[in-house]
Amino acid sequence: MPSVVDKGPVASILFEMRTWLRCMMPYTPYVAPFYPTPDAVISRVLDLTEVGPGDCLYDLGCGDGRVLLAAARRGARCVGYELDPELARDAAAAARAAGLKSLVRVVRADAASADVREATVIALYLSDHGNSRLLRAVQSSLQPGTRVASFYFPVGLPGWEQRLLKADRTDGLAVYMYRAP
Repeated sequence: MPSVVDKGPVASILFEMRTWLRCMMPYTPYVAPFYPTPDAVISRVLDLTEVGPGDCLYDLGCGDGRVLLAAARRGARCVGYELDPELARDAAAAARAAGLKSLVRVVRADAASADVREATVIALYLSDHGNSRLLRAVQSSLQPGTRVASFYFPVGLPGWEQRLLKADRTDGLAVYMYRAP
């Protein structure tokens, strides 16, 4: 079965519209529409956070798993949380196809329920609201010093602005890197 992004332009547009609509519904667990993270941005996220062997990267809202695969290729263990069943299926299938199943685990669940205790790196590409909501939800299991990277949207939680270590705005596409308090 083809992935969401490989189903052609009409199917991709309809999928994107569906992801936008469900984010706008009241009381929805969905906090951002799906947009695939560009490969150049993924490299910048992994470079900024210095992901490598010995790391455990959590991608909260992992989409089709492209951040997970790139981090696993650098030797990191990876866990992705994805609420959308099609995207979670695509992410798991991509890990199998790439021969990275032993390093990548995809959990089909609301990322707000994630226990991130073993994470050394957390990757986010959600929204202002999504970043704040998820980090607030997982903060009880978030270990001090965990590297947190966010593409496009800064972390909008009180106290996190002082935790910003690096901001890379190459090509006008911002990536922020924090260290959890």
